[in-house]
Amino acid sequence: MTISSMNSPAISVIIPTKNRIELLQQALDSVRNQTFKDWEVLVVDDGSNNETVEQLLKISQAEPRIRYVKRQRQQTGASACRNEGTEIAQGKYIIYLDSDDCLAPTALENRFQEMEQHPELDLGIFGCILFRQHPGDMQLLWNSDKDIDDIDRFLEIDPPWQTTSPIWRRDALSKIGLWDEYVPSWQDWEFHLRALIGNLKYRRFSQGDCFWRVPQIESIGLKSKSASHLKSHEALFARMLQRFVAAGLLTNSRKFLFARLYLWLAETWIAEKGNEEALRVWQVCFEQDLVDKEVYLQGMRYLQVLGFWYLKLSDDSMQLAIRKIMRRLTRIYFNRILPSGLILEWSKTLHQTPLEAQK
Repeated sequence: MTISSMNSPAISVIIPTKNRIELLQQALDSVRNQTFKDWEVLVVDDGSNNETVEQLLKISQAEPRIRYVKRQRQQTGASACRNEGTEIAQGKYIIYLDSDDCLAPTALENRFQEMEQHPELDLGIFGCILFRQHPGDMQLLWNSDKDIDDIDRFLEIDPPWQTTSPIWRRDALSKIGLWDEYVPSWQDWEFHLRALIGNLKYRRFSQGDCFWRVPQIESIGLKSKSASHLKSHEALFARMLQRFVAAGLLTNSRKFLFARLYLWLAETWIAEKGNEEALRVWQVCFEQDLVDKEVYLQGMRYLQVLGFWYLKLSDDSMQLAIRKIMRRLTRIYFNRILPSGLILEWSKTLHQTPLEAQK
C-alpha cells in the first residue's frame, strides 16, 4: 500500500455496492452532508445492472469527490470490493461504509480530530446507532459497553462494533492484511478479530456517529445458514483457532468459547437437516482438544436428540408445534447437563442501550 501524498484527501470512505441505488443514495448523502469536507468516496461496484451504473456515473460526474470504481477482481463480494477500494484509496484514514448504512454529519470531523490527537492509534472505534428507515428512528446503540475483553466479546458473538465503527489509519492495514475475500459471511468478525490478535493499537470513543440499518429479510446476514455458509464457518473457525494458538492467546476460557462456536455450528446443521454434518463438526471440536471426552459424549447425545425432533414426521400443525416445544425442552434439559453456557444464547446487548442519536 502506498502512502498518501500531501494533496490527497484526509479520509477515504469505501462503499461496496450492487444494485442498491436508493439505499446508496442515502449513504452518499450522509457523506455529502459532512461538516468535514476533505474526503473522497470510492463506490466499488460488484456488478450492478446498467441503470445503476448510469446513475452512479452521473453522481460521480456531479461530485468529483465521489469516484465510481468497477470491480476488476475475479472474486466477487463486499470484501473483494473493499480490498479494491483500499488499494486505490488516497486518504490518510479509511472508513468502510456499507451501501445501506449512514454517517452522522459530524462523524468525519470528530474521527479525524481524534486520530490526529492520538497518533499512536492504528484505529479508533466509534459507536453505531441502529435504524430502520431513517437515522434516528430507533436511538439504540450497537453495542453496549461491558467489562469483558473485546476479543472475548467477538468469540461470544457479542461484537462490540461493526463495519463502519472503526476509522483505520491507512498504514496500519498493512500490518494485518486486507479483508478475506473468500468468507461469504462473518467478514467483519474475521477482520476485526484479526486486528485484535495482531495487537493493533485502538481506543473506543463513546460517541455514536454512524448508523447501521437493521437487516431486512433479504439481507445476506439472514442467508448465512446455507450449506456453503456453514462449511465456510467451519473453515473460518479452524483458521481463527490456529491464529489464537500461534499468538499464544488460546486460554482455557477461550477454548470453551471456541467449543461453543462449534456446538452452535453443529446445531445449525441440525436445523438445516444436516445431522451427519452436525455430528462430524462436533467430533472435529473434540479432536481439536476444545472439550474433554465426557463433554464430547454429552454433546453428541444432545445433537442426536435435537436431530430427532427436527425430523419431518408430518406437516400437521399439531406435529410441528409439538416438535418445536420438544426442541426447546431438549435445549433446557441439556443446558443443565452440559457445562454452563456451552449452548449459545445470542446476546441481547445489541438492543440494550437507548441514547440520543446525533442529528
